[in-house]
Amino acid sequence: MTLVATAAMIFSSCTREDRFPIEYGVYETHTIFNIAVAGNTKVKTDMCTKFIPDDNISFDKENRKVFFDSEQAFGFVGIDAATNSVLVENMPVFEHDGVRSADLFINCNTDMMNASAFYPFVSNVSHHKDGSYAISFSPNDISKGPLASNAVTMECGQEYETVNLEFHHISNSIGFKVCDITVDEQLRGYMHIRKVVLHGMATEGMFVVDGKDSHWVPNAKRPQLVIYEGDDLVRYGQENALFIARDSLTAKKCKCYRNYIVPEELKESKHFVEIFFDVDDFVYDGVRYSGAKGMSQIIPLSGVVPDEMFELGLQYTFVLGMNLCAVYRPIEFTASVDEWELMCKAHILEFDNE
Repeated sequence: MTLVATAAMIFSSCTREDRFPIEYGVYETHTIFNIAVAGNTKVKTDMCTKFIPDDNISFDKENRKVFFDSEQAFGFVGIDAATNSVLVENMPVFEHDGVRSADLFINCNTDMMNASAFYPFVSNVSHHKDGSYAISFSPNDISKGPLASNAVTMECGQEYETVNLEFHHISNSIGFKVCDITVDEQLRGYMHIRKVVLHGMATEGMFVVDGKDSHWVPNAKRPQLVIYEGDDLVRYGQENALFIARDSLTAKKCKCYRNYIVPEELKESKHFVEIFFDVDDFVYDGVRYSGAKGMSQIIPLSGVVPDEMFELGLQYTFVLGMNLCAVYRPIEFTASVDEWELMCKAHILEFDNE
């Protein structure tokens, strides 16, 4: 697995400190952590809404670099490999002079400990009898990552140990591009996007660390997330789609505004984007029509992600196709006049026309 960020450790420069004696089954180990971030967790994926043909889906493999904040700790957890009892409940590990290390005092009667970590450090961690544990992440924590490491087996009795931790992203970030896909050429290029709101996404939850079965339990709170507020003309064609920033549309990926969310199954009635827009005056078949203010369009996010499920650690960029034909087309009237009939209990009642 490709590693995109490593913290190099120079072991010869570390001096051994004075030790407390090991008594009553209490082990002390001075642990140094090599940390890395798995490269396959940051792939940006351009996805399309159902308004855009599937053959236009593209994949951008440009990685976004992720670095640990030197002032932000990660949380370290140790579980007895034999009994599943908690040996290190939730220890913050900080960086000092470019190195992350910790002095662990482990109360155990066995030799091996299953160790794992998560970033950023949060205080709310609950442990289960089967050795798994759950981390409660708030919206602020989600926006800082979060990341969880692989599980590592440590020897409890060693006084000095080096542990290699490879961290993976466990949330998703969502960004958007927008374009005009109106079929009727006479109605293209008249939409000014004013506001974009994301509905139905969980921005906090519990992450249960349980080996290969690690998973999220989203919180019931699902705030409306305002992605954009501004006044920009929407360009026609997916090839001219622009990224949505906070108050403008931009061609630069780095300025795309992203929301960090808890992965879950997408449902059409729950997860959608609401776009508010204005329409300029336009001419249709030689007739001039007045524009409109404050119109809206709802675009579901379901139907384009494989198995309707976000994959841990991926960035998703949805291309939103706005179709003026679907919400603003001159109405064509047809009319026919038939004889009146009065229906009563499935019987036709005949009336005298006198």
